[in-house]
Amino acid sequence: MTDQPIDDNLSDLDFAEFVKFTHDLTGITIQPNRKSMLVSRLRNRLRATSTNNFKAYFKLLKTDSDEVDLYVDAVTTNKTLFFRTPRIWSYLIDDFIPAWIKAGHNRPLEVWSGASSTGEEIYTAGMVLEDFRKKHPGFDYRIVGTDVSERVVSIAEKGLYRGRVVDMFRTSSPDLFSRYMLGSEEDGYHVTTDIRSRIKFQRHNVFKPFQTRSKYDIALLRNVLIYFTHQDQERAVANVERSLRSDGVLIIGESESLSPLQTNYVCVSPLVYRHQGHKAERAA
Repeated sequence: MTDQPIDDNLSDLDFAEFVKFTHDLTGITIQPNRKSMLVSRLRNRLRATSTNNFKAYFKLLKTDSDEVDLYVDAVTTNKTLFFRTPRIWSYLIDDFIPAWIKAGHNRPLEVWSGASSTGEEIYTAGMVLEDFRKKHPGFDYRIVGTDVSERVVSIAEKGLYRGRVVDMFRTSSPDLFSRYMLGSEEDGYHVTTDIRSRIKFQRHNVFKPFQTRSKYDIALLRNVLIYFTHQDQERAVANVERSLRSDGVLIIGESESLSPLQTNYVCVSPLVYRHQGHKAERAA
């Protein structure tokens, strides 16, 4: 680490370079009013790389792919909880999964979370589906979680949780916690083997098409569109559509809506969208 003082004066011109670089890399658009946020998040990277100003750090990003990964970690927001937004899990339990079973599918139900962060959302989906599987012999499922950040993908793969996120889950859903979480405060808690065996994680940016042979029944794209422009939101939704079955559903975050966008989806329940070519009830 450098002993030289950090010059954290980020000029408008240099800020514009970082904005373009971030957009090209992740699809995220850093708004002008978030300049101070970027400065705050990058101070530690300047210190860690012995670059004492933003020009030198940006030059480093052009040649060091490992530092690019760390840059992505620094500028992206990764915050999630178990059973966040209860209404979407109620919709899956009460409406979508029973209808999927009734349709006579003879295969595992497949779920993709396109912004899985540190994994709580994916493991929540696993607990919901495992609970259903235990009550309905013959039902099975597969889940894939992806994120643009290599660091949070690694955390999700480990799947060990402590502290506030565990306390909130245990308080809000004690029965599910006791059935599907193993471990201790000291070592951390993780979901049961039956669930873990049906889940995999990998790095992917929803700003690009997902190169997979699978077609998914449920796509969770929650709390990521808010960081994109309208045009880029449409691009991300179109990328997800390529990997979603025609009768599948796309679920987004509380602060998001597809209504202002040009997409092929219609709202069928709060935060839940289905391809408009599918014959299904539309939300009033």
